[in-house]
Amino acid sequence: MRSITDERAFATSMVSVVALMVIVGVVTPHLSIKVLENEGLLWVSLLTLAYMVARAFASIAHAALYRVLSVKALGVIGLSAIMGSYTLYALSPTVIYPAIKLIEGFAAGLFWPLMQTLIVDSVDPRWRSRWMSIYFIAGAVAGYAGYAIGSLVYSLLGPGLIIWAGVGAGVGFIITYALMAPGKRVSVRKGSSPGFREVFTDLGRVWAYVPIILLVGGVNGLMKDYLFAYTKEVTGMDEPTLRNYWSMIGFAGLVLSYLLAYVQEGMGRTRAVLAISTALVASASLMLVARDSVTVFAVLTATTVGLRVIRPVLRGVVSNAASRPEHGIALVNAFSNIAAGTAPVIVALLATIA
Repeated sequence: MRSITDERAFATSMVSVVALMVIVGVVTPHLSIKVLENEGLLWVSLLTLAYMVARAFASIAHAALYRVLSVKALGVIGLSAIMGSYTLYALSPTVIYPAIKLIEGFAAGLFWPLMQTLIVDSVDPRWRSRWMSIYFIAGAVAGYAGYAIGSLVYSLLGPGLIIWAGVGAGVGFIITYALMAPGKRVSVRKGSSPGFREVFTDLGRVWAYVPIILLVGGVNGLMKDYLFAYTKEVTGMDEPTLRNYWSMIGFAGLVLSYLLAYVQEGMGRTRAVLAISTALVASASLMLVARDSVTVFAVLTATTVGLRVIRPVLRGVVSNAASRPEHGIALVNAFSNIAAGTAPVIVALLATIA
């Protein structure tokens, strides 16, 4: 049995998740630290809110544009907008970073669901969760490597060049992507017109998974910017040390993700895998009482394990449950992004009141 049915689309997605996540890992932590130092922890939560709200809308738009634009054109548009937002970060004061995050979030909402759709559309449906797990593992490893690379850039060149280093690498990747991406639309079927309404008609098929999607999205949103800045406040680490610390947490959290995806598909234990990974994700609540580095490390590692397991499994299961794979990917991303945007703001406000 061939698990990969479209090699070019598959290769485009896998190369893209590695290359862009390295760049994201270099740039994003520096943005969080700058905002924390200049505007405070509540303002950090606004970064994720702006990013995820824009990304949720764009995730639905991607499903419609997927049938109108080629993979090459849609990807280049998304990547160019991401690099444009990075340029604005380098030139702007931190107080307007949440506004710039709207641009970055919309661009990411076009690009990342496109890459995930390429995966589920280019592999046998029986292998979707496993390949999505590998996709997320590759992206996570690349992102954590980017954290460490950013630490090196910080130490050798100073913080002022971190964002510009990301922009330079991103421009180079846009050229690479344009050369390798498929020039045609990958998934075009007759008998349906693109639009938001058609995507939402699949809600009834996937509604049972929405509560888990919201939980996972909310915790993932906390992990994106807020908990990175929160860990700095709790532990007092400087940026290079915190980057390396966060990188170690991420690598430790990857160990079980592919194994549990195999248990879910190969052994048919979807409920057990969802229950275990949901409990691990929920362990993020222990950060409310975590104060020392060892406890923080343990809690964040458990949370990372849960996220790495459940995110690809959810996408594989939901993309199979929906009438079209891109509809499932769009709905998972839309709901999880809404939760990811609101959770950090709610937590930050509660912390301020307390």
